[in-house]
Amino acid sequence: MGSKIIGARIQADKAIIIEMYANDISISNIAVDYDVKVDTICRRLRKWGVKIKSNDWHKKEKSKRIEQKFSPELLAKMKENSRINNDKKKGIQYVKFGKATRRDQYLIHNIINRPVIG
Repeated sequence: MGSKIIGARIQADKAIIIEMYANDISISNIAVDYDVKVDTICRRLRKWGVKIKSNDWHKKEKSKRIEQKFSPELLAKMKENSRINNDKKKGIQYVKFGKATRRDQYLIHNIINRPVIG
């Protein structure tokens, strides 16, 4: 949805949002219901003259947005990609820099990343 459509929807539901907040529904839950950020709801409530309870918009509640559900096929593909990437990492040799100067690090970086072919 576009931001103008969402803004119009929030404005149209002004009374409902104010009533939800008055009934002790947290700003984060209201934001999840309207699929917007917490700051958006907090700003609108202030604009409408509603007094925000102390640090209410900072409350961390488990958000529905974070709980993503993936299809079994996608989970299998993600697992396979992780396995392939982990196998590729096994062959990589890492160089530890002790007290190397910045110039030494730059030279080693160039040697590793830009091999001379010729």
